[in-house]
Amino acid sequence: MADALASPRPISLTRENNPRRAFLLAKLSSKPSPDEPEQRSPSLSAFLRKFSKFGSDLGEKTQPSPQRSLAPPPRIKPRLLGDVRLVFNVSGRRFETWKSTLDKLPDTFLGSTEKEAYFDDDTKEYHFNRDPEIFRYILNYYRTGQLHYPKCECIDAYDAELNFFGLSEFSISECCYEDYSEHKKQRHEQLQELLLPVLNVPTKATTLRQKMWSILDGSNESGHPLAPLCYYTTGFFIAVSVLANIAETIQCGALPGTTKILHCADRYPKVFFTIDTVCVVMFTVEYVTRLYSTPDRFRFFRSPMGLVDLVAILPYYIGLFLMSSKTEHGGFDSLFVTLRILRVFRVFKISRPSQGLRILAQTIKSCVDELGFLLLSFMLAVVMFSTFMFYAEKLMKAPVTDFKSIPEGFWFILVTMTTLGYGDMLPVTWLGKVMAGICSLSGVILITLPVTVIVSNFNRLYCQNNPDIAKSPEATLLG
Repeated sequence: MADALASPRPISLTRENNPRRAFLLAKLSSKPSPDEPEQRSPSLSAFLRKFSKFGSDLGEKTQPSPQRSLAPPPRIKPRLLGDVRLVFNVSGRRFETWKSTLDKLPDTFLGSTEKEAYFDDDTKEYHFNRDPEIFRYILNYYRTGQLHYPKCECIDAYDAELNFFGLSEFSISECCYEDYSEHKKQRHEQLQELLLPVLNVPTKATTLRQKMWSILDGSNESGHPLAPLCYYTTGFFIAVSVLANIAETIQCGALPGTTKILHCADRYPKVFFTIDTVCVVMFTVEYVTRLYSTPDRFRFFRSPMGLVDLVAILPYYIGLFLMSSKTEHGGFDSLFVTLRILRVFRVFKISRPSQGLRILAQTIKSCVDELGFLLLSFMLAVVMFSTFMFYAEKLMKAPVTDFKSIPEGFWFILVTMTTLGYGDMLPVTWLGKVMAGICSLSGVILITLPVTVIVSNFNRLYCQNNPDIAKSPEATLLG
């Protein structure tokens, strides 16, 4: 025994790293069955007890090797007697489940015998040429009883899969039903916008109203020979009206015998009045004709473009009425200025023939939530950084500062966050300059957050309104 202890080879006889000793101790500690007689001799038992004591004493001198505790194996729930494992091959991806899981919903496609028509006897699988990504959510509905809606999936594709597998949209869980309803509503509005020209313009105009509407609203797509003429004529008068509205504010010199510099509207009033009259008469004829020939007058009257057409002509007629009453009542100068301001809405008439401007308006409408988040974030940042700038200048005891109050710092923070930087207000202390730098970086980060969403929405709407571009290989450049 002494020679064995003096040997240079390490001896480790602890319970942890000696499996043979552990086996012997297990045999020693196991109690015999009442039906089996004790077969172990007393001498062997005594030897094992002495051997166990020797190993324990030796284990106190040697450090046992650390062992990693393993997690207990998962408990597998036994299946029902006679249950069958089913395999679904969905466009090359395999899904497995139990027949008892599908039997929970017997009125659906997978829970009924209708699925047997897709069973392959050779592979013992059900083959479906469907979307595997959406099928994963459908199969989880049988397992968990909750049908979820993935926001990244197309709403039409999702509805098609639900319809194929015999599931109703009312089966969608409450956590996802609000998003599903919102996407469904947006898709319905998109379809209305896409189908409205098709519904309003018949394939062959028969009545006078239909012919007039195809000329006015169809432009080049209506097929009527007079549609391009009306299209470019309206665009010409819109451009003349906008340019005249701009040119009348230019200084054109003084009248003969005077030194006062006058604007062109006051220097040549008859010229601009004639131009304005001709354009307004043209716009009035167009508006009345559209109102008469449109298939839905109430819809046209309250539509955004219908309101733009009305606002474009109303200031002129109100101005004529006030000019006739000026000699009797007087004091309408401020109202004349207001009416001239309203004429600027004529520029929105350009958006009628321009498809790009219409898509831009639809993009802004679809990004109301993102733009609202941007506006709210800017308001919070302006208040926060204005407070920091005011107290930073006050804490450093600047002798002269532009930040005399928190509201006076709103303008500086606004132009700094938008990286405009007029330079009319400047911090003079080092702490104020540090805060201004942080404010500028925060503005850059804040502006870039909703930009990607707006651009993606614009590309999506542009491809929807131009199917030929969406199918071309160059369409990937828009993304």
